[in-house]
Amino acid sequence: MKRTAEIVLTVIGIILNILMIAGVYILNAIFSDEQVRSDFEREMQNDPAFADTGMDIAGFYDILSGVGIYFNVVVIISIILSIIAIVVVRGNRKPKLAGGLLLGSAVLVGLGTLLFGWLPSLLFLIAGIMCFARKPKINEPASQTPDDELRPL
Repeated sequence: MKRTAEIVLTVIGIILNILMIAGVYILNAIFSDEQVRSDFEREMQNDPAFADTGMDIAGFYDILSGVGIYFNVVVIISIILSIIAIVVVRGNRKPKLAGGLLLGSAVLVGLGTLLFGWLPSLLFLIAGIMCFARKPKINEPASQTPDDELRPL
């Protein structure tokens, strides 16, 4: 049995994970620009809700960079698990193992990114469930039924 659907869903999920990593790097590059940073600081200082929290801008940037690193680590681990699942499911060798890896990857990217990665998580979840649910076809040889033995030539 071919597992093309599982592989396609997993590859699409991996591509979306890579796009999320690229998005984090782009946001990091945008916030490291001095002009953008000064405009952002000015807007945050004018915002009364932010002033009431008592947080300074440097602390906010530290939190933002820490979350970006954590986000990338979670997504990279998810990509690695998904690639291993593709290798394992190819040729219908171990679909149960691949399903487990995909379900683990779905939970990791879904909860680890605080549901920002909901779409790749959903794709990995569907592919993992398909790995468990689809049973391989059993090719039984054409056996004779008892009625065939009694038929005349």
